[in-house]
Amino acid sequence: MRWINSLKNTAVLLICCVTALHICLPGLRASAMFTPTFDLQSKAAILYSTDTKEVLYAKNPDEKMMPGALVNLMTALICVENNQDLAGTQVTVKGSLFDAFVDYSYPSDLRYGEIYRGDVFTLEELLYAMLLTSSCEASVVIADEIGHGSVPGFVAMMNLKAEEIGMKNTHFTNPDGRYNENQVTTAEDMLLMMQYIQEHASKVLEIARTSSYSPQIRTQENHQSGTLTWSHANIMMDEESRFYYKGAAGLKTATLQEYGRNIMVDAARDGHHYLVILMQSPIYNENKENTYYHLQDAAAVLDWAFGHFNYEEILSLNEEIAEIPVENAKNENNYVILKPREELVMLWPDTVDRSVVQRIVVKEDSVKAPVQKGQVLGSIELRFGGETLKKVDLIATSDVEQSFVRFNLSAAREFRHSKWMKTALILSIVLTALYLGVCIYFTRIYPKRTKPIRGLVRDKRKKGTRIRRD
Repeated sequence: MRWINSLKNTAVLLICCVTALHICLPGLRASAMFTPTFDLQSKAAILYSTDTKEVLYAKNPDEKMMPGALVNLMTALICVENNQDLAGTQVTVKGSLFDAFVDYSYPSDLRYGEIYRGDVFTLEELLYAMLLTSSCEASVVIADEIGHGSVPGFVAMMNLKAEEIGMKNTHFTNPDGRYNENQVTTAEDMLLMMQYIQEHASKVLEIARTSSYSPQIRTQENHQSGTLTWSHANIMMDEESRFYYKGAAGLKTATLQEYGRNIMVDAARDGHHYLVILMQSPIYNENKENTYYHLQDAAAVLDWAFGHFNYEEILSLNEEIAEIPVENAKNENNYVILKPREELVMLWPDTVDRSVVQRIVVKEDSVKAPVQKGQVLGSIELRFGGETLKKVDLIATSDVEQSFVRFNLSAAREFRHSKWMKTALILSIVLTALYLGVCIYFTRIYPKRTKPIRGLVRDKRKKGTRIRRD
């Protein structure tokens, strides 16, 4: 029996693993199969509603790609979670931290924030420099400070946090986003990170959505003008830019010459809030001209979201889904109507007819009285594109009382045809047969014999019977 127990334990373990995986993953369900009417240049894309927590569109969401400066968001998250006084913690910049950039093979990838050796900035100011401009100097200064003098130690913290969040296809090698074949992530993992930041690190969002920031200058010799301003690299926020997008806010851009451009941007309009993640957009067009495909794709996806998605009622609370006959019901009320326990309202594109949603109703052929209003008597599963949108309980809309007479008649009929009745009948026949058999057996072995009564003698010589005493 050991192998059976082992098999059971293995099955339980597999079920637990699959369940945990589904819990960790974002909602890449049927709704993610909505497809825009245009093509994207970006290799991977996600459109996510921050209102409903649903992925409305996904393209290659689990394909591993290089994050570039998108890693700055994880760097910021680690910083915020490990320092409770960002505005009060001043850091003096070590020039040795910049040595990693001197021999970097792709210098055009690097973005600088005019931070020099000996500068003094608070951690909060350094976060602004990093998230707005992708400042490579600010990234390593933050990593060195939070990592207690060890940038590799800080990177280890980044990977531990990624594992904690559930970013199963992500690995970090540096805090600034330099090109490294081993530094990989996915659009899906980036969404997981953003979901975590939205819930646990509002400070990161506040900074990443800021259009510009001017820090306090404490080292006049490095900044003779006495002022310094960091502007957000996402020019979709810049009203003077041809790529300006009304309602866009931040969040992060990234460029790797050997790879392409990435962008994470959120936008709000008319009460709707969306997050767009795009990865590996080409830098150049077919004529080798620098082209901002990532910005064009972001605007197209947001236009599609704002222009075509609206809240639609897929399942109504007042909708009569089915009815079930009720046995032993009092009076003539011998059926009950089923309605959904809860409604389903979700973002739905006007290009997809809601009638294509498949409804799978599961219920009993009949139920027995009494039935209480609100009693669960079935379920309805809503499916689209081969995936489940939602599964909802079906409940009784009214009470159905039990008829005493009908109940007893039904019980009698049921008992007559029940297996217990058949079992009792068979058992009684068997016991009767057994009893008769035993009786016959003992009758043959011990036949009847007439025994004289002691002290009495029967005299058969004369007619009649005479009894004499000896």
